[in-house]
Amino acid sequence: MQINFDPKEMLGKLSELDKIQIPRAASIALNQSLFETRKRLQAEARSIFSNPVPFTVNSFLYEKPKQVGDNLEARVYVRDDAPKGNAPSRYLNPQIRGGQHYRTRFQKALSNTPDLDPQGSGGPVLAPNRIMVPTGSQYVRRNKYGNMSPGQHTQILSALRNASSADLPSMRRAKGTRNVANRYFYMNQETVDEMRNLRNRNPGIFLQRGRSLYRIMTETSLPTYTGKFKFFDIAAMSITNEFNKRFRENILR
Repeated sequence: MQINFDPKEMLGKLSELDKIQIPRAASIALNQSLFETRKRLQAEARSIFSNPVPFTVNSFLYEKPKQVGDNLEARVYVRDDAPKGNAPSRYLNPQIRGGQHYRTRFQKALSNTPDLDPQGSGGPVLAPNRIMVPTGSQYVRRNKYGNMSPGQHTQILSALRNASSADLPSMRRAKGTRNVANRYFYMNQETVDEMRNLRNRNPGIFLQRGRSLYRIMTETSLPTYTGKFKFFDIAAMSITNEFNKRFRENILR
């Protein structure tokens, strides 16, 4: 997205003094406009998304104005890196442009974890067009923003990757024949179909505590979004309005 400003159209006839002041005034005004636009994007994120984490809210950044030839250029953008997680530019993209839900590092890891149940198809726990969604179980550990904790993600992956096929028959019976310490495991569709006492007939990840089973996550199809976060519209309107106002203020100083 590109927005252009013509000082002649904004100020009319320019004096020699105006021509000297314009570059400085434009740089200050554009920097102020970017700062205000970032705040508006943050406010919109808090309004549109349900209890967003600070990392998401603070992912709207801007580069300060710099002279490129005869032009003054700057940009506002969504952070595209994440040292320990998922890049906001990737998981927000479907919310901005529309499209399929972004599969997080946890979801991708499940797609690289083999399903050890001999009744399965021999593929991974999760197909590329599927995701795992936390249930409302009391055993889902959530942070203050309502998301499953990264620590529980790690425990689930560790349990699934370190399981052996010999463990699965006793683990998948609702009334296990032995007490098993807290342990996560995956039930594919074939195994779920065998479980008469499960009301939810979708595959998922379960926690076994002693002789009891608790559904922790449910497998579902990858959702598609229409693009409800109007990043480009908000940025264009904010920068235009703010720059026009602040440029005139700065040129008159």
